[in-house]
Amino acid sequence: MALDHRQHHLDITQPHMTSCHRDLAFYYNKAEFKTFRKDSTLFLVMDVPITFDNLAHNFQLYDVIKLPIAIPEMHGYYSMLATDITTIGSAKDADVFIQMTDNRQPSNDIWHVFDVALTFLDRNRPTCTRGLMEGNLSEIKATCRYRVHKSPHPRSVLRVYGNTFLLTNITELRLHCPGHFEGQEQVLHLLRTQTLHQFDCHYD
Repeated sequence: MALDHRQHHLDITQPHMTSCHRDLAFYYNKAEFKTFRKDSTLFLVMDVPITFDNLAHNFQLYDVIKLPIAIPEMHGYYSMLATDITTIGSAKDADVFIQMTDNRQPSNDIWHVFDVALTFLDRNRPTCTRGLMEGNLSEIKATCRYRVHKSPHPRSVLRVYGNTFLLTNITELRLHCPGHFEGQEQVLHLLRTQTLHQFDCHYD
């Protein structure tokens, strides 16, 4: 089989590299190819991507959402993470993180390691990216930047997960849910600057 032959060639000549895809379905459904014919022979030239062994993992992508955090010892002020990191790629068995900034992200299914939107970081070295992924507060303080702002907090609604939202600087919440509340509306008065609220509105 051509793919096995190509992988055997890589094992001998470039042992630190491997095929991005071993499944035939990818080459049938997604791989780019060209054809040409000479006499009675049909040639098929296919784009078969390869990668480094340490990148041959299924990376999960995580969006970095910056939230305003009140400063207890400074009433009327809040801090926000000032990093330009917007997305982090992480795989449990990989020894690198993939960092993306300013909402730049490759649009193709196959990402090139030389793409300027991607930064590869050693997982064993302290970085802002590693601190965020591991939830290491001391590393975040040492490697990420913060900015202190004067209140009021920016008004925002952010989905945390599922139907749970973080509400910031919102004092009144009106819920419209036909058939769920009497009068089809519920009004909640929020006393805290930031509130986690779970919306459980459904039709009977």
